[in-house]
Amino acid sequence: MYWKMSIDLSRPLVPSMGQHDPLDGFVVYAELEATAARLAAPAQSVSVSDQAARFAALVHGQDLSTTDALGLGGLLIDAFRMHQLHAAAAVNPELLQSTLAAALLGLRAYTEEGELRLSATQRLAFRELGLAIGLQAVALMAADLQNDARSSVDPRVRASLDALGRYVPLAAEIEAFWRDPQHQHATTWTEHQDINDVMLATSLVPTGFLVLHGLRE
Repeated sequence: MYWKMSIDLSRPLVPSMGQHDPLDGFVVYAELEATAARLAAPAQSVSVSDQAARFAALVHGQDLSTTDALGLGGLLIDAFRMHQLHAAAAVNPELLQSTLAAALLGLRAYTEEGELRLSATQRLAFRELGLAIGLQAVALMAADLQNDARSSVDPRVRASLDALGRYVPLAAEIEAFWRDPQHQHATTWTEHQDINDVMLATSLVPTGFLVLHGLRE
């Protein structure tokens, strides 16, 4: 699996595979399958279950843990999408739990490294804001499970979300830091302003990006 392709998809620009690319691919195909089922797509429609299975095989046994802020945010976002898809029986709960466990392991190490205590000139906003979005996904998952008394919910998932919950306030801290006009004058902000603006806006109103409309119970 190539990490990045040319615009016309004719050749790989980066021939290596990103750590979480197979997980991202699996989640996208699972979303497509669940959407088709919800819309009662015709039987002759093209199925993507084979592609989803191929990605799932790539994910199996892979170490998903990371201490990269954007990677951690991506894991938590994928976990929230799987959480929503689990209600549609589209995702194995084991994969959801392993994703949450990897995120928790990485988040503990990331916060101990002290990156969030550095100056704006030593930080990258879009990567931290990706983490902020993921942390808000944790809050949404926790709220869902608080309102869901079903015994079928994996207790390990509840325990992981409880442990991840202590990091949720970091989302507001990250947003506040990068909303500070003084910090937005740093070259680390101005050199990436387009993506920084998009990520900050998404973090401020995350549900439009996070919620899979039509798939939530």
